[in-house]
Amino acid sequence: MNRPTPGWFRHAPSVPLAIAALLATSGGAGAQPCTPEWSALGTGVNNNQVFALTVFDGSLIAGGMFTAAGGVAGTTRIARWDGQGWSALGSGINNLVFTLGTFEGGLYAGGSFTAAGVVPALRVARWDGTAWSALGSGIDGGYVRSLTVFDDGTGAALYTGGFFTSAGGVPANHIARWDGLAWSAPGIGMDSPVWPIAGFGGDLYAGGFFTIAGGVPAVYISRWDGESWSPVGSGGLNGAVLTLALFDGDLYAGGFFTTAGGVIANQIARWDGAAWSALGTGVAGGNVQALAAFDDGSGPALYVGGAFTSAGGVAGTGRIARWDGESWSSVAGGTNNAVNALTVYDDGGGPALYVGGGFTNAGGVPANRIARWGCPPAAPCYANCDGSTTAPVLNVQDFSCFLARYAAGEAYANCDGSTTAPVLNVEDFSCFLNEYAAGCS
Repeated sequence: MNRPTPGWFRHAPSVPLAIAALLATSGGAGAQPCTPEWSALGTGVNNNQVFALTVFDGSLIAGGMFTAAGGVAGTTRIARWDGQGWSALGSGINNLVFTLGTFEGGLYAGGSFTAAGVVPALRVARWDGTAWSALGSGIDGGYVRSLTVFDDGTGAALYTGGFFTSAGGVPANHIARWDGLAWSAPGIGMDSPVWPIAGFGGDLYAGGFFTIAGGVPAVYISRWDGESWSPVGSGGLNGAVLTLALFDGDLYAGGFFTTAGGVIANQIARWDGAAWSALGTGVAGGNVQALAAFDDGSGPALYVGGAFTSAGGVAGTGRIARWDGESWSSVAGGTNNAVNALTVYDDGGGPALYVGGGFTNAGGVPANRIARWGCPPAAPCYANCDGSTTAPVLNVQDFSCFLARYAAGEAYANCDGSTTAPVLNVEDFSCFLNEYAAGCS
């Protein structure tokens, strides 16, 4: 790459007056309708399942049992995707990551591990963007399965559920509360493992494998009002609850059950705060393990993932399906193995649904255990030199950025792709102006 000669700026082309009009616009096209489709996240993860997905610090975070993401060193059981590639969070985690969450500016991971990076951390750890740290003496027992922020009236805290009997040395039967400084227990907890936790209607809901919560019968799901646990509806459910999510103002539960409050509800049910109801004929052939609300351009819907082979009897609804509030539909053929995690993330090209599990194919697209459903990923916009995402995306800062990169002799500034010396010349300015005028589609 030829670097600019001294005094290059004096001899660079003057910016025409017409450019003032360009600077007054974003140069970017408005949102366009699209046909959603499946796409892969690079080469995905290597050899085992993705169990958890969340968004932190502008990136998608994936956790599971894998030992590498995109072939990048240090991406053991946890990795970051920025829309373009994979990167590590320190040196990773030494055993399974089951769940991810955010609280007080940090990323939290829970699972069956005993170390995060080089830090001893029993089953739960915090990443501050630079390093891992433990939460006191951590969690005893087998695993942490859920992390959810909730305020029960005493201040926001991180609630964790799983298979354990104490947290930070405090007795806590399968559910515990971390306020940023210390552990405590919401009541006397449950008699068996807690899996999902979610806030709804001012209360905290916990699901799992238990039948007793706070010393009272609460079959597979219970509600915490800040003082005590109580059952949810009449008779609870007849099988374990593996996931909880909010959609259209109601709480949805998925798992192994076939009835909810005495109503036939195959593996998935809706709680409106007073009663349970079914989602059509539910799903068949396996359990429900993940739920997320998302609009792919065809309207808001609840996306349902798991090990099931069909939903509502509709063809192509294996492992992932869409419920719009009235009926089931396929997500372009689904995946070829179980879906364990769902979350919505915007990589700069618009919101998309990200799907993690044990699959290697999504809708016919090779995708190793993690995939994206939504509008096709946008190609990088060349004229957006400073990478801004705030409207107007194209502005005067992009010109300053281009001039600085031209002055530095960066390959980026060779807009016209010339190979004849001098590589950087007046044609590159004209090229950049044309790219800017064309905007970002």
